[in-house]
Amino acid sequence: MCRFLFPGFVIIGLIVVGVTDALYQSAGEAKGRNSLITGDLLIIVAQVISACQMVYEEKYVAGLNIPPLQAVGWEGVFGFSVLSSLLVVFYWTPAPPHFGNNARGTVEDAIDGLVQIGNNPLILVATLGTIISIAFFNFAGISVTKEISATTRMVLDSIRTFVIWMVSLAVRWQAFHWQHLIGFAILIFGLCEYNGVVPSCRRPAPEPLTDDAESQAVNTEPEPTDHDNEEQ
Repeated sequence: MCRFLFPGFVIIGLIVVGVTDALYQSAGEAKGRNSLITGDLLIIVAQVISACQMVYEEKYVAGLNIPPLQAVGWEGVFGFSVLSSLLVVFYWTPAPPHFGNNARGTVEDAIDGLVQIGNNPLILVATLGTIISIAFFNFAGISVTKEISATTRMVLDSIRTFVIWMVSLAVRWQAFHWQHLIGFAILIFGLCEYNGVVPSCRRPAPEPLTDDAESQAVNTEPEPTDHDNEEQ
């Protein structure tokens, strides 16, 4: 029963973290109401798409016994092909408000991005690091999906937010607020609860049979009847 309470803890924890960021944002980071609503809707749509992806991955990878590395490779080929085509389309697509801020006023500018990578080695290192980390991340995620379940994969993935927060504090990209601790504490508690770390949520282990119980179980075997003896 406790395992079904985990999504509630995750939602509460993330709400606390999100509300804290919204309350303590600086004047330069303040966004309008339309921007906040648009961002929330995009996140919800992305989560729905991600959930569908996890379910289909579990169905085909586990059901058809597809190797995780092969699944990651085909996903990479598909993603590279689709996004490369979209970059060409978005290069000529005018960007609506709040969706683009490049000099050309389009949704994406791949050529300008390549120029920036060539002019700044740090961007190149960050790009290569992102590619490598995502490759290992997807391989590990699909392996968990195949061996356990997609639900467990997403449960473990929720702790990534906590790691990002700690790194942001370490490099001073984000200010510390004590409300974040409450939100992440709820999140981690839900994670421990789902994995049975919390004692109240552990399944009781079966008690080992004692010598008396074993002898009693042996003695309770049915004795042969006269009808069985006649058949023999």
